[in-house]
Amino acid sequence: MRPFAEPTSLLKSNAEFLAPFLSQLCSWSLVHSVVPSSMKAACITPILKKAGMDSADAKSYRPISNLSVISKLLKRLVAKQLVSYLKNNNLLPYLQSAYRSHHSTKIAVLKVLADILLALDSGNLVMLAVLDLSATFDSVDHNTLLCRLRTVFVASVLTASNRT
Repeated sequence: MRPFAEPTSLLKSNAEFLAPFLSQLCSWSLVHSVVPSSMKAACITPILKKAGMDSADAKSYRPISNLSVISKLLKRLVAKQLVSYLKNNNLLPYLQSAYRSHHSTKIAVLKVLADILLALDSGNLVMLAVLDLSATFDSVDHNTLLCRLRTVFVASVLTASNRT
């Protein structure tokens, strides 16, 4: 299926007329846990993972998918509900920086530095192991991730969204 690329300017200029229909579409999608196939289609652009990688090797590329604006809207709604659910039920680790407002990676680095300095001041030996997790998501078993989301989070998020 060829992706539907609605012009953003057209959506913005007609927002007051389209908002009720988009709201109904997103609500239906959330209630039924179904994303219409037309919203799953994307334009894929291969981008080199890192400068200097072999451009002739397909493994050197990361696929970048450009979804339609309406798909991105649904994605944001789901993400907002999921993060809200995780926060309200204290399921986010206290020191997690990702997906949280006012929690930057700078603060995470400062926390690690403060812990190291406190340990050194106390006369303790400090060791730091640093891992490059930049390609971690490439190795995630997506079936396991989806199963975990379904069983732990999504059913509750959808139930909560039905109450509002």
